[in-house]
Amino acid sequence: MAVVYMRKLEQEPDSYDSKFTALTKGVNLSVREWILNKTGNSQSILEVGCGTGSLASKMALKGNDVTAIDINFQMINHAMQNFPPDLKEGTLLYQTGSFSNMPVEERSQDLVISTFMLSELRPFEQQIFLRNVWKVLKPNGRLLIAAEFIPDGFWKLIFKIKRWRYKKKLRRLKLRSTFLLKWFFRYIEPIGFKIKAKEDWKHGTIQALELIKHDDIEINEPGYYQPSPKRFKGIISQLRIYRCIYTGQIDLVPIDPGIYKSGNPTESSPIIVTANYEFTYIKVMRDLKGIDAWVLCVDSNGINVWCAARGNDFGNNQLIEAVEATGIERLTNKKTLILPQLSAGGVATPELQKKSNDFSFRVVYGPVWSKDLPEYLEKRPARKPDRMKLAKFTLKHRFRGFITHTTFLLRKIFMLPLISLFVVFLILNSLNITAKLWWVGELLLWIVTANFIITFTYPIANFTRRFIIKGIFFGTLNVFILGMFSYLFHNSIFFTLMNISFFFWISFFSTMSLSGYTMATSPSEIQEEYPIFSILNKVLLTISLISLVIGIVFL
Repeated sequence: MAVVYMRKLEQEPDSYDSKFTALTKGVNLSVREWILNKTGNSQSILEVGCGTGSLASKMALKGNDVTAIDINFQMINHAMQNFPPDLKEGTLLYQTGSFSNMPVEERSQDLVISTFMLSELRPFEQQIFLRNVWKVLKPNGRLLIAAEFIPDGFWKLIFKIKRWRYKKKLRRLKLRSTFLLKWFFRYIEPIGFKIKAKEDWKHGTIQALELIKHDDIEINEPGYYQPSPKRFKGIISQLRIYRCIYTGQIDLVPIDPGIYKSGNPTESSPIIVTANYEFTYIKVMRDLKGIDAWVLCVDSNGINVWCAARGNDFGNNQLIEAVEATGIERLTNKKTLILPQLSAGGVATPELQKKSNDFSFRVVYGPVWSKDLPEYLEKRPARKPDRMKLAKFTLKHRFRGFITHTTFLLRKIFMLPLISLFVVFLILNSLNITAKLWWVGELLLWIVTANFIITFTYPIANFTRRFIIKGIFFGTLNVFILGMFSYLFHNSIFFTLMNISFFFWISFFSTMSLSGYTMATSPSEIQEEYPIFSILNKVLLTISLISLVIGIVFL
């Protein structure tokens, strides 16, 4: 979990080393000694992500010529202020730089070093890092890396619990989380390295690797990693789809990003671009029905196309890095990428060439639904018909949306309060204080019913784009419907009146939550509404809780 919390420490260069040592319980010092023992002297060394420069200065003092780079100017500034005064034989140069722009000549370095940086890189970025390191290393040059990995066995569970805790801290601090090195070992051999030595600490949570550049490669370029074919048919794949749909979509479900094959594609086959969300991949591959095509899964962080495009996980940066990391241009003479229509909210095509001079592809948008891909690829219409451009939701889609959104709310918001209430009433019931355990079940029924009403009657609220107004509308509708059922069940006007505010609140809150599930809005509009919604939500929730307690006590 050390790397996860580094996000916060990086803002404080003066205390970074001491706090990071405390955080890793001294393992970082052991890693440093392991690396220093591997470096020797009179070598040209590049350190990527040098931080405060403490390791770089020690390597220079051993008589090496060290270039140390970091993307954080504060770190470089701190390192330069602490430049070793007694440096005699070696050289030391600090400068800003990154894994994608290494300021050294190709085939010029004996050794490249990077410690606790890999977890800050996305999977494609990790591949780009390895390829760039390969380019700057001399023949038989070495790469020394230390990073946080997922351990095996029992310690994997402990690791995930700690990571969950640290990620909550990062969310409170509004800092971006790091990325698990889930597939890193798969990249090493295809790109052009082999493992020479390995050391681990803390049950494998922190590992150091010595990689050597292949000496039997007679080409001037590093290789590319291509993920193994992934099953998209059969019962297991169908269960994976159900897992994605019916668990509220609050879990990231990524597959290894990269190039996959539909059928037997050749250099003249089309290139279909989609997300690395497992359900999306399975659906696209099934709908292509064996059509010969390259399927390029960008690293959307395991999020579906629509949500990823709205949340900056499927945009220009992800598309550019996918093209660079996979080398798709070497497999095909096609210069057109066919993107899903729903990615248009994240990909700004006019900006692609400005962001990368090496991006040589033209971008076109295919149909909304992948089921229309076979027809689209066959006819290549200059103007797509409306059914390929507009996402119309059938009753089947609405039922699926109802399950997904309700599950999301239960898992994210209501599950813990409902369980707590159940335990409280169970204890009260066992002590013969009250016998109202049924109320927890009724509360759950109200939540489910309110979301059922919203999902299936949502088109009625299309008279406005403002979700606060939609929430007021559905809140009022829910008051009438749930109020009627409540009175029929309990035959108590008092109990029904005490629950009216909750009936209204649950629909008001759920409608605002639904804004992320519908295409009839935009993130900017929701952000404008959120401050007002937040105030109204707190007021309504407070009134609702007070009324609920009064109603249940005096029923």
